[in-house]
Amino acid sequence: MYKVIPVKLLYYFLYFGVMSFIGWIIEVIYRSCKEKRPVNPGFLSGPFLPIYGFGAVIITAVNVEAKTLSPVLGWAITLISPTVLEYFGGWIMEKFFNMKLWDYHKQRFNLQGRICLRFSIYWAALAAVLILVIQPRVYTRISILGPYLSHFFAGALFAYILFDLTYSIKAMTNFKAFQQDLALLIEKGKQYHSVFEFAEDGKGKILKLPEEVKRILKPLNAFPSLRQDFKAKLPVFPDWIKKHLENRFWKELI
Repeated sequence: MYKVIPVKLLYYFLYFGVMSFIGWIIEVIYRSCKEKRPVNPGFLSGPFLPIYGFGAVIITAVNVEAKTLSPVLGWAITLISPTVLEYFGGWIMEKFFNMKLWDYHKQRFNLQGRICLRFSIYWAALAAVLILVIQPRVYTRISILGPYLSHFFAGALFAYILFDLTYSIKAMTNFKAFQQDLALLIEKGKQYHSVFEFAEDGKGKILKLPEEVKRILKPLNAFPSLRQDFKAKLPVFPDWIKKHLENRFWKELI
């Protein structure tokens, strides 16, 4: 098997995985501090943000090719590539999935809400740190693995991401379907009802969230832009569910 897949390709895939994990850590720290509560960001359920992995691979590949150009032009291309990736990543999600996972309309100097000057500066700084500091160290350590271990870890990573991606796509599909059901209830002037579960809390009985409501918490937690659209659906819920959602996402929903 190790003769079938080029080792260099495996190294790049493992590099993609490592940078996806590092990107997840960056987003967890940034989002958790900003919202003052634990946040698991991103489309996937696990600790990976593929857009950071793709960005790192593309930036590294662009930088390698840019070395043949003038230093100034090469670095200019390297530093703007994350913004280009973010723009087209947002466009793809909106065009093919009808979802807006981030929105910069409130930021100054934004382009269609997909990119803005402030975060473009952040991405350019991260790109410079990536090329000068992170990439050489990470890639060197990955290359130490050799072909056998590279195949093993790459196979395990691929299997995990495939499983997580399948699960996450299903979860997002369920989220969109649930939103459509709630919209129909609002249109008909009806209220959401479910078979409530009960649990003892030592002071009596309390209500647990229905499973279909629990399933929407991850998308709402990961993507603040989804919460504003969901705000219009709150009146359809019983007061106790509405209060729970307001308390969990109070900054955006109250």
